[in-house]
Amino acid sequence: MRTSALRCIVALVLTGALVNPKSVLAVFLAVAAVWTAILLWVFHRRTPAPYADLAPMVARLRKSILYPLLIAALVLFVVSFRWLVFPAMQMERLGAPQVSVEVLGVQWAWSLSRREVPAGVPVEFRVAAQDVNHGFGIYDPQGRLRAQVQAMPRYTNRLIVRLDEPGTYVLRCLEYCGTAHHVMVTELTVR
Repeated sequence: MRTSALRCIVALVLTGALVNPKSVLAVFLAVAAVWTAILLWVFHRRTPAPYADLAPMVARLRKSILYPLLIAALVLFVVSFRWLVFPAMQMERLGAPQVSVEVLGVQWAWSLSRREVPAGVPVEFRVAAQDVNHGFGIYDPQGRLRAQVQAMPRYTNRLIVRLDEPGTYVLRCLEYCGTAHHVMVTELTVR
């Protein structure tokens, strides 16, 4: 039983079915419900026994749960590498950037080296800040967050993305940076 459930979860992860946030939430809720049911069953199944009687059972239970959970966590960790946004991994997945945009965050505006990029090609955003930390977020025309990276003083972060859908993308600050944080918004056109 445990082996088939673990295989099912690993298969879902490997096929990419758990990339959808709703699927991740559904799996989390299912696992939490099963875990809670097991705990309630264990606690209510019999009268409390002295600790000496429980210690061997708890040790066996701990060993039988710990190792599968560690293996599952390790597998999920390794499999998740393909979705990480590290520049080298993004270049391997998307190809070398064909367009570069220099981005500088200043209280309370974004300064871009260009305001238009082509659709469907890898774009590298080189993001830094002049004053305080800012969160650089790219929202697609439907208002969904496509990518984000931290903008920090004295450091340039590289964000490589491919914006496939033509339209107007909104760039927002995602980290509170002062009283006018809410107006730190600009637009990028993808053609």
